[in-house]
Amino acid sequence: MSLIGALNAASTGLAVSQAQIQTISNNIANINTPGYARQEGIQSELPLHEILPNVRVGTGVQLTGVKRQIDQALQARLNSATSDSTSAEASQGWLGQLQGVFNALSGQDISSKLDKFFNAWSNLANTPQDAGLRQVVLQDGDTLAKQFQNVSGQLIELQGTGLNEFEALASQADALTQQIADFNVQIAQSGGGNSAAGLQDQRDQAISELSKLINVQTVPQADGTVNVYAGSDPLVLTGQSRGVAIKEGTDNGLLTASLVFKKGGGTIAATGGTLGGLASVQSQIGDSLTRVNDLAKSLIHEVNKIHGSGQGLGGFQTVTATNSVLKPAVALNDPSAGLKFAANTGSFVVHVKQKSTGLETSTLVQVNLNGNVSDTTLNSLAASIGGISGVTTSTVNGKLKISSSNPDAEISFSQDSSGVMAALGINNYFTGDRADNIGVNQALVKQPSLLAAAQNGEPADNHTALAIAALANKQLLGLNGQTINQSYQNLVNGVGNNANAAKNNAEAAKSIADTLSAQQQALSGVSLDEETINLMKQQRAYQGAAKLISTVDNLMQTLMAAF
Repeated sequence: MSLIGALNAASTGLAVSQAQIQTISNNIANINTPGYARQEGIQSELPLHEILPNVRVGTGVQLTGVKRQIDQALQARLNSATSDSTSAEASQGWLGQLQGVFNALSGQDISSKLDKFFNAWSNLANTPQDAGLRQVVLQDGDTLAKQFQNVSGQLIELQGTGLNEFEALASQADALTQQIADFNVQIAQSGGGNSAAGLQDQRDQAISELSKLINVQTVPQADGTVNVYAGSDPLVLTGQSRGVAIKEGTDNGLLTASLVFKKGGGTIAATGGTLGGLASVQSQIGDSLTRVNDLAKSLIHEVNKIHGSGQGLGGFQTVTATNSVLKPAVALNDPSAGLKFAANTGSFVVHVKQKSTGLETSTLVQVNLNGNVSDTTLNSLAASIGGISGVTTSTVNGKLKISSSNPDAEISFSQDSSGVMAALGINNYFTGDRADNIGVNQALVKQPSLLAAAQNGEPADNHTALAIAALANKQLLGLNGQTINQSYQNLVNGVGNNANAAKNNAEAAKSIADTLSAQQQALSGVSLDEETINLMKQQRAYQGAAKLISTVDNLMQTLMAAF
């Protein structure tokens, strides 16, 4: 090998060492850059030079490329684990808030208020004429109603807050998908490879951020770009993003939102990420609200069915229904009538009592709801009741009003087997039909003597009070054979179990994500210690090449001096 050949080989060593040192310097400079993947220079021997037949010598070294240290399969697993972890974390946080709404075991929850309410009726049954105990029944009923309203309000507020966050996160996801598409375009234009290393880092970082919001899969392409899928549906294809948006709807009168593609409108199967976790919890919040409403509705209906057939210490001069009928000329059980509670075929008794003489007349009123043309409507019911001697009726805004035509006479009701009294809200204890509008009938609050504790009209009778108190342990068809308290406890226990499961899932998912992140960092992350060692190696290689050049220079000077 000639001295010139040796000089050329040494110069390649200097050039490669300089490039390697620059690569290492770039790694160290980006040690804190999010998403940066460590780069490594790949060097190889230059082709051998034949100086004699079958005798070849080396000609130096070359840098064949600078490679990003990244494992696409590991990165995909990490993205998936990140989606699972953020989904579980979101579920844990929101379910914790949901659990807090019910305030279980505090002594101030619905269960405690239910116990006080039914105990108040039980105490009233002992002395039904006691004015103080009547006030307690009304106060405890009002406290219970306000607790239902409070829980309902918190659930509605929690769901609304969740929907706002859902919308904000969907907007972030949409922006990230567009960023990924834009990076793909720039990477393809740059020719891929090492020339696009920085763009690929930024693109992969955007994918990592997107995986925190929704579950995504990536498919690398030959030109360095990637296609991104949500479930089995494409979200980003090379430089085209389908975008992320939300579609609003309603469920039982509440706003709902689902994740859809901005282009095409198809549903995005978001089962992971913060959006997936939030969507799952939103469903649970909505289900909890539905069950609380069902519970309140059953309580209202069951208490009103008993109270509507009971009597207080005195009768009514005038009583007005609290529930409106939308179409007075249609059958009361027709959906278009708009009643929230069911009425059926049966009957009830209207009593008209002369206060001065004690003389009482009782009239049976039939209610027919068999699907015939003669079915009872609000108009026909008003006519039937108005046909009773000493009774007048009218309807105002779909509400039936029943009055005594004689100031000396008072009206009461009993033996309602049709449920029409509770359906219309006549002689009812509770008003409303769900958790947010439940309340105590203000007519009773103004005149506690009208509170029905009796069933036979005698002031000392306690059968209505006992029947309402017994509701505490009565299995109700509307609650799938559970008592009111059992239904509530099952709801609270279910929320608590879900919250505990979410906590365990979050811990497990985070552990997996942390393990994969550590593996990814070991491969792609920049270690200052490792880079320092590599820098020292390249420094020695540079010094060796420089020494070789110096030696060759001396040899050449010696050679030239000989001439």
